[in-house]
Amino acid sequence: MSKWLKQFLFGIWGLLLIPLIAPILEKWLAENVSSDPSGMATTVFHNAVATTVFDNLRALGQQRWFKFALVFWTGIVLGASLEWLNRKSDEKKASELRSLGAKFRSLSDSLKIRTATSGWPDNVGDLKPAIMSALGSARKLHLWVPDEHVYQLPDASFLCEYFRCVGKLLEDGQFDKANREALSWQPFLDNVTLS
Repeated sequence: MSKWLKQFLFGIWGLLLIPLIAPILEKWLAENVSSDPSGMATTVFHNAVATTVFDNLRALGQQRWFKFALVFWTGIVLGASLEWLNRKSDEKKASELRSLGAKFRSLSDSLKIRTATSGWPDNVGDLKPAIMSALGSARKLHLWVPDEHVYQLPDASFLCEYFRCVGKLLEDGQFDKANREALSWQPFLDNVTLS
């Protein structure tokens, strides 16, 4: 929603709230401003003028069409606010998923370098905290992630390819495909660990 449209909606809604706030404002003015008969505020803000203004606002607030307009604009403002919050939430999640994709790709590259040497999983001891952090973040974002069985595999190729494939899709913003891709790795891991 554009900035001027949001200001327009909230401006109209704010104007519609004035007749609802008028009785409270009238009472506060009567108790605090008009109570001092010799005060400057009393001379500037005459009781007769205030009474007329507040009576008109109160009468406007009692009109049937006004109540309808207030409810209608309240619905529009709430709907627009919820849509804006939803869009912001989606943008934040998309940013988190892209960032996670970059972490996955970086871990894939690091694992690829480590697979040249033997000693899996002992040769990635320093990468385990980063791997666990990335997998935990993916789990929170509702992606399927391999469990501890991945460290029982003969080498790191499964984890390396999982990170590469899913990470690329996440970085490209293809979140649904990334989710399907992640799920497609589950049967392979289950079959390998069972044998």
